[in-house]
Amino acid sequence: MKRIIFVFAVLSLVLTSCGGGDSVVGKWQLESVVGEELTDAEKESTMTFNEDGTCENKRGDRIRKATYKLSEDGKTITLVMEGGNEDTMEDVVLTADKLSFTDRDETVTLKRI
Repeated sequence: MKRIIFVFAVLSLVLTSCGGGDSVVGKWQLESVVGEELTDAEKESTMTFNEDGTCENKRGDRIRKATYKLSEDGKTITLVMEGGNEDTMEDVVLTADKLSFTDRDETVTLKRI
């Protein structure tokens, strides 16, 4: 679950580079993970996406940073976290106030705050 929370944040950052459509730049909060009951701490998790291509995921006092690479079709995002670990997000969908993606068969949704 911790990995998913961080991944949702980084995924949003990738979408800012897609051009056109809704922008991911701004602050997002974890709304749901299908099939999971979120703890209060998880519900307070936020992700901030900056125009310069950087992002931060905040959960309590913990802050994590990452970089990203968006596929040409904009539907797959490869994340590179601090430390070099990589992850892939799929089925990315972005609207003005919602961001969702699939990670390991779990659908994660964030809301813009």
